[in-house]
Amino acid sequence: MNWIAVKYFSLDQDLSALSRYLRERGLEHRITEENGQQCLAVIDTAVIPALQDFLQQLEDGRAQLPADTAVAPAATFNVQEPSLLVQALYTPVVLALIALSALGALLVNTEIGRAYLHLITFQDFAYNYDIPVAESLSRGEVWRLLTPIFLHFGIFHFLFNSLWMWDLGRRLEILQGKWAFLLFVVITGVASNLTQYFWSGATNFGGMSGVVYALVGFIAVRQRICPHPLVAVSSALIGFMLFWLVLCMTGVVDYFIAGSVANAAHVGGLVAGAIYALCTRHLFLR
Repeated sequence: MNWIAVKYFSLDQDLSALSRYLRERGLEHRITEENGQQCLAVIDTAVIPALQDFLQQLEDGRAQLPADTAVAPAATFNVQEPSLLVQALYTPVVLALIALSALGALLVNTEIGRAYLHLITFQDFAYNYDIPVAESLSRGEVWRLLTPIFLHFGIFHFLFNSLWMWDLGRRLEILQGKWAFLLFVVITGVASNLTQYFWSGATNFGGMSGVVYALVGFIAVRQRICPHPLVAVSSALIGFMLFWLVLCMTGVVDYFIAGSVANAAHVGGLVAGAIYALCTRHLFLR
């Protein structure tokens, strides 16, 4: 993990109130002495533009810190780098999604787990008999519309989706808040699963990649219609994900994995995320 310098201040400037203000808003930062100056640094590059603008407003007198912001001891300035666990606790929904994906991978890839696998597949099955989806839904098993997103077929499948969820998902959870982000996951997860089912007719599918592409779709559209530092993802990254989508659709990737890629789920998630960004363009402006 690298700390990125945002601004330097003179040693005689009291930054305790500023540090307290940033901590109260969940911004991971540290203030250290470097070359005879105080250096304010952050971890997430996405917050730098907004933070620099805020600091400039403070300097120009166009903004002020709350009067009730308490003064913290100078010793608290040298903040240690947070562990991955501490970072994850800031985004509990992302942490839970990765944990459930790990559990889903165990269900798919272990003999004990496969005994319970049918409980969360899109279509229930018993021995060699597939139970119609409509019959399961009529019994109230509506969770089947969502739960395939947790099933992962191999370690590469799990790691690929989890790494993108860790990078992109945390941005949206911080932007939207945990409950709104959870709603986003449910809506786009169901949309990607239904797209895969109605396009292919197959029910043996799974993976978080539909939601990952929903994150890509949301970020790509939101960047253009209502930019925000948290969705300031490089165009190269978005381009790579779209290239990977097209590559998977050619069938080339199928030769290197067990089974085949759920391309319809990717497309369904991408479209659902883009539509979600359009429908919520007036929200999450903080």
